[in-house]
Amino acid sequence: MTDIKGTAALTPDPDGNDALREAEAARLKAVHDREFAEFTEGSYHTVERILRARCRDRQAVEDALHEAFLHGRVEWSKLRDHVRPIGWIVRTARFKMLKDHDRRLREAAVAPEDLPPSSHSDIADAWEAQETLRGWLHQLPVRHAEVFQMSKEGFSNQEIARILGLTENSVRSYKAAAKKGLCELAEKAGFTRSESDRRQGASRGSR
Repeated sequence: MTDIKGTAALTPDPDGNDALREAEAARLKAVHDREFAEFTEGSYHTVERILRARCRDRQAVEDALHEAFLHGRVEWSKLRDHVRPIGWIVRTARFKMLKDHDRRLREAAVAPEDLPPSSHSDIADAWEAQETLRGWLHQLPVRHAEVFQMSKEGFSNQEIARILGLTENSVRSYKAAAKKGLCELAEKAGFTRSESDRRQGASRGSR
């Protein structure tokens, strides 16, 4: 048997290193795939509700969601370290929706169509309640609707401000305006506030 001496004995096996790198890459990919699948399952419908507060076109929302989550998977190695990755997904999806909306306007050379009023007068279950609320949100200014829905989904004023590029004072203002507008729409649809709520509102207005 011949002994290997000199620098040849210290030279690493390139094939072995390649195999180790490939194994580690495969392991990381499996970890990231699992993490992102869990993230998607837990956040998809939340992002969908936020986008549908802004846009009533279900197909446009689904397209934006699909692209945002695909992009999110590509960037997951960095995105996974964010404090709240869902905010990045919301921003990405909104950007796509805005781009597509502008493109459609240029192609059609017409203004966006007016949104029809909601005519629900009797809410039978949670699904219908959600659809009724969504119809009312579509009648509010877009910013007001977005801020209200994000707040409803548990985002803090600070998080909403960062994601939408607003100040916290603006977020508070839009949230209050959205609540006021929704109360007015609810009353028009036949939903009345309790007597105690009306008295509290009147006392605040008289100060």
